[in-house]
Amino acid sequence: MSKGRKAGILGLAAVLALQLAGCGKTNEVQETAGTQDKDYIYVADYRTLEAEGYTTGSMIFGEDEKVYFAGSSEDGTTQLFSMDIGTEGNTPEQVPVELEADAFISAIGTDSEGNLILGLVKYMSAAADEEAVTEDAAAGVESVEIRKISQDGRMLESVDVMNSLGKVKDLYIQHILEDKDGNYYVNANQSIYVLKPSGEMLCELPVGTYIENLFRMRDGTVVVGFYGDTDWRLQAVDLSGKTLKDLNSSISFGYGTYQAGADTDILYTRETKLYTCNISDTEPTEVLDWLESDVNSTSLRGVKQLKDGRIAALSVDFMSEQSKPELIVVTKKERSEVPEKATLTYGTVMVPYYLSNDIAAFNKQSDKYRIEVKQYGDDSMDYDERVALLAADLASGQGPDLIDMVYSFTSLDKLISMGALEDITSYLENDTVINKEDYFENVLYTYARDGKLYAIIPWFGINTLVGKVSDVGDKRTWTVDDMIKLIDSKPADTQILDYNTKNSVLQLLCSMNMEEFVDEETGACDFTGEEFKRIMEFSNRFPKEISEEPDSSQFDRIRNGQLLLMEENLTSVQQFQIYEHIFGEEINVIGYPTINDYGSIIKSNGTTAGMNVNSKNKEGAWEFLKFNLTKERQENIQSANGGFPTMKAALEKQFAKDMEAEYYEDTDGTQKEKSKSTWTYGSGTDNVTVDVYAASKEQVDRVREIIERSVGLDGTESEEMLSIISEEAQSYFEGQKSADDAAALIQNRLQTYINETR
Repeated sequence: MSKGRKAGILGLAAVLALQLAGCGKTNEVQETAGTQDKDYIYVADYRTLEAEGYTTGSMIFGEDEKVYFAGSSEDGTTQLFSMDIGTEGNTPEQVPVELEADAFISAIGTDSEGNLILGLVKYMSAAADEEAVTEDAAAGVESVEIRKISQDGRMLESVDVMNSLGKVKDLYIQHILEDKDGNYYVNANQSIYVLKPSGEMLCELPVGTYIENLFRMRDGTVVVGFYGDTDWRLQAVDLSGKTLKDLNSSISFGYGTYQAGADTDILYTRETKLYTCNISDTEPTEVLDWLESDVNSTSLRGVKQLKDGRIAALSVDFMSEQSKPELIVVTKKERSEVPEKATLTYGTVMVPYYLSNDIAAFNKQSDKYRIEVKQYGDDSMDYDERVALLAADLASGQGPDLIDMVYSFTSLDKLISMGALEDITSYLENDTVINKEDYFENVLYTYARDGKLYAIIPWFGINTLVGKVSDVGDKRTWTVDDMIKLIDSKPADTQILDYNTKNSVLQLLCSMNMEEFVDEETGACDFTGEEFKRIMEFSNRFPKEISEEPDSSQFDRIRNGQLLLMEENLTSVQQFQIYEHIFGEEINVIGYPTINDYGSIIKSNGTTAGMNVNSKNKEGAWEFLKFNLTKERQENIQSANGGFPTMKAALEKQFAKDMEAEYYEDTDGTQKEKSKSTWTYGSGTDNVTVDVYAASKEQVDRVREIIERSVGLDGTESEEMLSIISEEAQSYFEGQKSADDAAALIQNRLQTYINETR
């Protein structure tokens, strides 16, 4: 959503200087990558982690500097494989483990002596599951075994844990390990199950959310990593109290990949950096920056420090359809040994997962250019302080080669008025690979103004409102009056939207309808009409602030009619199917109420950047901008929530896959449709698990229509204008002025503001 309008570049720099002086921060830029002052660099070697004829599943680093992984063949056979980390070009070798037919290696772990621990699950066939009547068989599991083997596959111990784990709903073992006392720790679903050496249940430690990490520190302490209600948690297992307790450390750990270090308590990746530390340390020690080695840190599943100083990592890119699990080994080399490339900087205040992925992928395939992230600010700064640094860098006439538009400090229009952005129209029209006719025009030109193009969205979502047809009707758009009539027809305690306040609704509806109140060409505005006053009156129905959580879940309130609409970012056909399940009847993705014939907003769901007009390497900047628009990249997005590709043919290919049913043969020879994925919507107790099957043509057609009818906001709404509206509307919300009087004040201030900034 656009935020700004016009500002003088010198005035902006002066204001920022005062702001920064007042908050006591310096103008230092934290470079996420690009440590060009160093005389060394870590160079990555990539090896596919897959045995021929097998799909790779669970994988782990062994204590013998080998990687072990489970492989599953099309006929359901499971095997265990190993591959030596230190030898380049070697192939996986099968570890001779005798497995029962149909037994599945769900997880691989280690004990304190370096032996391997296998979590083996045998599931019932669908027919057997339907006929099962015993209590133990209720979970659809036939047997569960924990097996300890030597590194060469020799059986050391086998424990039947069916009585302890067989009844766990939807059992799937994600992590497993053994402590120094021989107890087994099994992470299944959202709990840690601690079993005695005999397999008897010692205790269950429910976490209530997905568990990312389970590892054993060098002193034997077992640590669990997960994202709690509000923050990342690293907690130690306390068997004496049968609970989890926070680690006694002054280090601020964040979301990432955690494991034991070679000679320290913890080795972990946070954002793009690899760190090592002891619990008693006050600060961690930075080892390397993954992006500098062209490694996507968001895809890492495990890291190990090797004895010779190299770093090994296991990587799986779930966002890419073509990507295969990889073993990555990075070696420290003199910078002079590495072929030189032209270096460009990508300026941002945040490094989302997709940016790391795209930069790493671009750098790996380009022999001429490499992109380095220039991240503004550090963890001690809030968002406003970070964006002020980026703004000041641009205001100086310098700045990065590429400017992030997703976490931008201001609107597209303000960047244009600052003279910061290059018009990339000629690059697009003259490119021999990219043909603009191949892309959705409404998406391609979201960042266009006055016939000039400043950025291109590669993947996108649709911000919109979803409701039941029985409530909102079946028309494709609606007005504020339509929404008011709907809520007026319902009981007094009915909510139309969750987690919205007077101000948030007012700003949203003004943003969607601003072009009706402001003539961009003449500068005339009118905020005294009935349409605007209706928006204020409707916004006044919402609370001033959200003070407490609802008594029941969102799912329950939607199903029983207490909540009418969901505000969502639609990024796949599967999501549309999920909405149908949540509402329990026919739905309409109707969008936000507008005066115009549209109501849904195109929003970037991937790396979107503008080219700095002062860049010294604009050809290289364009090569990066077009990288994600190529056919290979557009067709290579796998995650069901990864977003819609901007290329029309790539989207149609995705739609065809959505409609393609897959089948398996039951034990009695019956063909049954396989689910394409399982979604858990919500969190904690407020969640719904849904199996998604092949979409119908009608569902795909509806999503296609939603995309075609969506727009990018045109930028006539500015942060300053919305702020003025909110300020003056407070007198109406608080009962001090009538809607007419408040509207008159808004009209006067906004017309003055527009006249001054034209």
